Amino acid sequence: MPRVEMSVAGFRRTAFSLVEMLLVIAVIGVLVALLLPALSGARDTGLKVSSQSLMADLATAAQRFGNDNAGRNPGFFSEAEMGHSDNQDIGMSAAENVMLELGGSAAILGLESDPAVASLIDEDAGIIAIGPKNDTMETPRVVVNVNLIGSDGGYFTPEQKFFQVQPHGADGDGQAGSAAGEGQELMPDIVDAWGNPLLIWAQDESARGSILATSDGDEVYTQFVRVSSDGNGELGDTEGPAWFYLASNHAFLNASEFGSQGINMGGDPTTGRASVLGDSVDDMDRIYTLAAMLASPGSYQLDPAETDLSGTTFDRVFPTRPRGRFIVHSAGIDNVYMSGTDTGWLSNADIQSDYRLEFGTNYISRGGARLTDDAGAFTNEDMMDDFDDLIVGSK
Repeated sequence: MPRVEMSVAGFRRTAFSLVEMLLVIAVIGVLVALLLPALSGARDTGLKVSSQSLMADLATAAQRFGNDNAGRNPGFFSEAEMGHSDNQDIGMSAAENVMLELGGSAAILGLESDPAVASLIDEDAGIIAIGPKNDTMETPRVVVNVNLIGSDGGYFTPEQKFFQVQPHGADGDGQAGSAAGEGQELMPDIVDAWGNPLLIWAQDESARGSILATSDGDEVYTQFVRVSSDGNGELGDTEGPAWFYLASNHAFLNASEFGSQGINMGGDPTTGRASVLGDSVDDMDRIYTLAAMLASPGSYQLDPAETDLSGTTFDRVFPTRPRGRFIVHSAGIDNVYMSGTDTGWLSNADIQSDYRLEFGTNYISRGGARLTDDAGAFTNEDMMDDFDDLIVGSK
C-alpha cells in the first residue's frame, strides 16, 4: 500500500495511512488478547507455588511442635474447645488458635480469669482476650498481646503479608463471629498468596481412636467429622466427639463478605459462588463432604456386608484415616473453599438426592465402574485433584 508523501518548507517525510494505523492497532489488540491469559495463568501459578510453600512450612512447624510436646497439635485451646457450638457465634478460627502457640510464648500474658492479667487488657494497644466458648468459667479466655506473636522463640513466623487481621463487618474480607469491640477482630490470621485466610483442620485426639465400620454411612462419617464437639455424640449425630469439627472454622466458612470479591461463603452454592461447607447446606451433607476431603484417598474400609471392591458401589466404601493429624487448607485460585462449580464437585458430588461428596468415588465412579489407570489396572484417585483448593497434611 503506498505511503502518502508530505512536503513542508522544502522537507519531505512519509506517514502511515489511516488504514495502516488501524491494521497495526488491530494486530496489537490480537496480541494483547493472546498474551493476557498466559500472563494471568503465570501469575496464578506463582501464587499457587507461594501458597503451597507457606502451607508446607506451617505443616512442618506443627510437626516440630508435636515432636516437642508429646505429639499434640499446636493450639492453646483443645480441638474440642475450638469445635464447640459457641464458636459458631464467637468466630475464633483454628488458625488463630494455632498461632497462639506456634507464634512463641511471649504473646500469651495469661488467663483472663486472673484479675491481674485481666487488668492488662487494652485493645487500643493490641492486648486482647480471646477464646472459643461463652462459658469463661469453664474455659477462660486467654489474654494476648498480638504485637508479640512471632517475636520470641516461635515455631512459625510468617511474613507480615501472610499474617493479616480480617475485618469483622459489612465491608472488607469479612470474618463471621463476634462484633467489633470484643477483641476478636484484632487477632491476625494466616493468609495465602491470594490474601485469603487459611483453614486449619486439627484432629481431636480425645475422640475415637479409629473409625468403626458399620453398614450405615451416617454412622461412619460422623466419627470423622461433626458440626460441633458438644452433644451426646452417638453415632450418626451431627454434634459430639469426632476427629474434626466444622465449628472450628465457622469464622470463614460462613463469612458474608469474604475476600476482595466480597463472596458470601455461607450462601447457597447451588445458585451462586459459595462454599459447599457453609451453613446453607444440610449438616449431614457438609459432614460427608468434609470427611471425604480430609480423608486419605489411599486407605479405605468397606461396609461390613461387603467382601471386596469388586461388585460393590461407591457408597459402601468408607474413609478410615485422615490425610494428616494437622491439615492446612487454602481456598485456591477461585477464592472459595470447596466451590460447587469446581470440576471435582461436578464430577463426584451427589446433587440429585443429596448435596455431598462421598469418599468412595476415589475408587468407584458414580456409575459403578472401578477406576482404572492408563494400562487398565484397577486404581484409586484423589478427587481433590479436581478442585482448585490446596491441601497439605502433616503426620
